[in-house]
Amino acid sequence: ARTFHNITRWDVLYTTPYYKKVLTEELFQQLSSSWGMLGKFVGVNITEGVVDHFRQYHKEPVCDVFEQVSYPMFKQFEGLEWTRGISDHLRDTHLVSGDESACQ
Repeated sequence: ARTFHNITRWDVLYTTPYYKKVLTEELFQQLSSSWGMLGKFVGVNITEGVVDHFRQYHKEPVCDVFEQVSYPMFKQFEGLEWTRGISDHLRDTHLVSGDESACQ
């Protein structure tokens, strides 16, 4: 069984979109874009709140939940040094209007 102490960067391949599936260019691009989003967080302390933010709002590999910025969302970053990357992430993925969708 996987535990916190034996999780590797490859464990994402055990998740539903990838495990026992042919790795297509589309699946590869979805995985790449997920890690690209994380790139905005260079310099940010990865806390439980940051991980929870990605798990709650960016769990779908094809089309994320682009929920508007809210107080509970800000609470996930409580205690962190606020960085331009956090601001850019919230602006780019959570300040879309009702007509817009980053999935289109």
